[in-house]
Amino acid sequence: MQNKLYIAHYSELLQLLHLANKQGILIADSGGTKTDWALQTEETSYFFTTESYHPTTLDHASKLEILTFWRILTKKMKVTCHFFGAGCSSEENQVKIKTHFTTNTHFIHFEVASDLVAAGLSILGNKEGYVGILGTGSVLTYFKDTNVTKILGGFGYLLGDEGSGYYFGKLVLQKFLNNELSEELKTLVENTYGTRNQLISKSYQNDGKAFISSIQLHCENPIIQEEIGRIHSENIGLFLTNYLPKETKTTEISFVGSYAYYQQDLLKVALENLGWKLREVIDKPIDALTKRVRRYE
Repeated sequence: MQNKLYIAHYSELLQLLHLANKQGILIADSGGTKTDWALQTEETSYFFTTESYHPTTLDHASKLEILTFWRILTKKMKVTCHFFGAGCSSEENQVKIKTHFTTNTHFIHFEVASDLVAAGLSILGNKEGYVGILGTGSVLTYFKDTNVTKILGGFGYLLGDEGSGYYFGKLVLQKFLNNELSEELKTLVENTYGTRNQLISKSYQNDGKAFISSIQLHCENPIIQEEIGRIHSENIGLFLTNYLPKETKTTEISFVGSYAYYQQDLLKVALENLGWKLREVIDKPIDALTKRVRRYE
């Protein structure tokens, strides 16, 4: 059985690896807020996290720092990379990612695919079925023969993302601003995230999407926690109502993503009310991808 090692920063890898005559498979799962990485050698899988690498934000200075690391690593070690990323469905964006990571580096092979493929591979492998992704954003796909054959939703935070962590935060803010929350929950929001004017200001700053996505609420008071649960249920219900197929022989679905993982009890109930069965939920695809990618190759 292969060892697993979780490290705080990718720079630690050079100290941990014995690089002489080594080969490795590097896997990346890059979502809306972060990238989970796994470097597999013969003996060990090394896991670490960096910021998100989206095709539209590659020119940020912070994105260039890690390239020096890859340059050193791939010069000393034969590395094949499978990069699965948000925004990487189109060939144009796949080329952007590949160019960014392979310019002046020495990867043996660098493959780019959508993070939707990573979700399907991680939870279904070579099987087929519906896979929902509920993380920072949301989308529903049909996965078959290791490919995404149908996409429902996935319109981004301006036009969609119902059922996501972002949309939960949006619902909380809307209800707060429209005085639709109980006094107790309103106080909790204010104490945690700020006053009415502060919330509006934070939401419309450059990092407003990240702020809204970060909103999480929990209360020891069961009555207030039940109210929070109703907002989660409303969020999940919007996703299922808008995107779950109305006429299909398939009534089983799996989910990937942190929001789905932590709200899976509510998700299960909502699906059962619609005649569907929740097959499986996983938080992060990266661990399962280390088992699937060799077969995917």
